[in-house]
Amino acid sequence: MEIKAVKPKIWNFEVVKGEDAWKEVVYSARMSGVPSWIDGKNVLGMIIKNDYSSALEHIIIKFDIKMTKGNAPELLEHRMASHSGFSTRYVQANNKEALHLKYVKQDNSYDIIIPWHLLIKNERNTEFTESALEDKKIKFRKIFIKEVKGSLEAYKSLINAGLPRESARYVLPFCQAVGIYHFTINLRSLLNLLSLRLCVRTSPEFRCLAAQLYFNLAEKLPLIRGMVGCRGFMRGTCPESDVTGVRTGKPHSSYPVCLFKNPNSDVFIPTTKELRRGISVGKFNKEKAVKAQEKVFEKWAKWEGE
Repeated sequence: MEIKAVKPKIWNFEVVKGEDAWKEVVYSARMSGVPSWIDGKNVLGMIIKNDYSSALEHIIIKFDIKMTKGNAPELLEHRMASHSGFSTRYVQANNKEALHLKYVKQDNSYDIIIPWHLLIKNERNTEFTESALEDKKIKFRKIFIKEVKGSLEAYKSLINAGLPRESARYVLPFCQAVGIYHFTINLRSLLNLLSLRLCVRTSPEFRCLAAQLYFNLAEKLPLIRGMVGCRGFMRGTCPESDVTGVRTGKPHSSYPVCLFKNPNSDVFIPTTKELRRGISVGKFNKEKAVKAQEKVFEKWAKWEGE
């Protein structure tokens, strides 16, 4: 049985109408009464910044995604989207031939996603080996792989014994990379997804996928670069008030440090509660903030661990 470690992945990213898609938003905004003397590119910025976001639904984005079986339901919680997915009811979990898509599976391995906290820095995300493990992760990683192998061996045995795939799949592990979808979503919903999933509190796997989506969107629709980030960045105030380990108290060991939490920084973004208390807020260095968060997003997108 071949088990291969892969990374969460976004590919085939497309903005319908490409770099000119923003004109759809401007057209609908004009329909609603936005005057012609306001430059079209400025209209797009105004729509996003002021959350007049129904107009953003006219921009359609498509992409393919691969993630774990366990975290896939979180993706499907995001509204105003359509998806078609890999079926473990009709297709055996390691079968590449049924898909005919080279980016989904390259061989008949059982693809899994190693959790972020068990990744080894600069590890190659190919066939799993137990070499060069960091001492502190050896114990947990060996337990993890042992249990995953046990689940996959049980799955294979049940199918070989004649149990239908739709019942055998119940033993598939959370980490198996069978959360594979072709996704269609409008820009309003995608920005909502990114604002939630680019937060340091989000699960590492979703941060990785959201970071990939961010860079794909910035490439295909460059006008919106500098307008997209976590909710605090997009709103100018963070709703994560009193979240111990993130915005207050000692940093949580499992979360990255929030870039915007320091009141003495020129990229400080206050929480809603801090604003109500009357905290003093200085001038926000947006250019610095964009560069800082993109550096973090690059790390998340690479899926290399600490």
